[in-house]
Amino acid sequence: MEKNDIEKLFLSVAGDAGLATDEVRRVFSLLIKSTLKYRDDILASRGITVTVEDVRVALDWLVPALSSGKLPHTDDKLRLDLLKIWMDELKLLGNPKAYLT
Repeated sequence: MEKNDIEKLFLSVAGDAGLATDEVRRVFSLLIKSTLKYRDDILASRGITVTVEDVRVALDWLVPALSSGKLPHTDDKLRLDLLKIWMDELKLLGNPKAYLT
């Protein structure tokens, strides 16, 4: 998965990027950077390729996980690890619900 693929996916989730606030852009920038780092790290350490579908599924889990404070029940470690990385990164921003609601 290329950087452009990841950026396009996040922009599609954000909707019309022209209407996104600075806070939303900041959150999505953080998510993109952490996704690219995870993609590179997991490829280098385990030879596993993160796919657009992996990111899409993890994105589908993100808002429900933030709302409920619970992770989805899944055996898919790659996708779950990506979600956990995002949630940890978002915690550093304070209250992510303020940015994602």
